[in-house]
Amino acid sequence: MRNGRPRKSGDEQAGRECRVVARSVRRIPRICLVILACWLCWSAPPALPSNGEGVEYSVKLAILYNFTKFIEWPPDSYRDPSAPVRICIVGRDPFSPGMESDLRTRTVGRRPIEVVALKATETLKLCHMVFVPVTERDQAAKIIRDLKGSSTLTVGETEGFAGLGGIINLTVEGNNVHFEINQLAAQRAGLKISSKLLSLAKIVGDLR
Repeated sequence: MRNGRPRKSGDEQAGRECRVVARSVRRIPRICLVILACWLCWSAPPALPSNGEGVEYSVKLAILYNFTKFIEWPPDSYRDPSAPVRICIVGRDPFSPGMESDLRTRTVGRRPIEVVALKATETLKLCHMVFVPVTERDQAAKIIRDLKGSSTLTVGETEGFAGLGGIINLTVEGNNVHFEINQLAAQRAGLKISSKLLSLAKIVGDLR
């Protein structure tokens, strides 16, 4: 009992979180919304619908957004209390302009979302999250090295990305999306990852 109201049960709380997740990705095709809501309420990994790469990247962009809800950046990574969460895509941007435009209407806590596309040679340390698509796999190791000492969350989608020191790697096995987390790399970056997110991931370490 709190403030005269009965405390919510775990199932009621999980249901509330599911509804919040569903609202946050409401413009994604309905089947994508359902699998994402299930995944983020800690059940099975989401299954990708088999109607094209565009839908796969719609799901991945929604996953990137929802990562921000389960990861805590150091306070000094923001220039002020109203500064945005900056998501940077390196190289060729695989996400549709419409999806990115919608993402810019979202918030994380009270912070807006900023989405920018940058070249691998540009300054990435000002980003809270850097997504390295498969087209930039040859640059992945250099990007990770260049971001050493920063509080940037690195997310990739190629085999071995997390082993190189990247923090999260998205993988597709069969028709399911999985992800790996290099927890030591996250700790080096000063990032706190929710235990709920860790429980869904395959935990990996540095390969070298």
